Amino acid sequence: MVPVRTCVGCRQRASNLLRVVLDSQNLVPDLHNNLPGRGARLHISAACLSLALNRKAFGRALRYTGEIQADQVINYVEQAEKMLASK
Repeated sequence: MVPVRTCVGCRQRASNLLRVVLDSQNLVPDLHNNLPGRGARLHISAACLSLALNRKAFGRALRYTGEIQADQVINYVEQAEKMLASK
C-alpha cells in the first residue's frame, strides 16, 4: 500500500509529493527520500510552495523555530515547472 501524505502548502492528500528536509537552516529537496531527519511534503508547484512559505508551514511541519532559507527548494520547483511546461 502506498502511503498517502499531505502537502504542507495546500493541505491536500496525494501520493506524489516532494519530500523536503532541513539541513541546518536550509530547506533541501530530498529527491530519493533518503536524507535523515524529519521531512515535510510538498506538491511540485509554485502555488503550493508560496502558500507553505506564507503560512510558515515548513517550520511547523519540521518543528523548527528559527529562520528557514528555502532557496534550493524554490529553484528546484521553478526548474521542475519549466520542464513540465516545455513538454
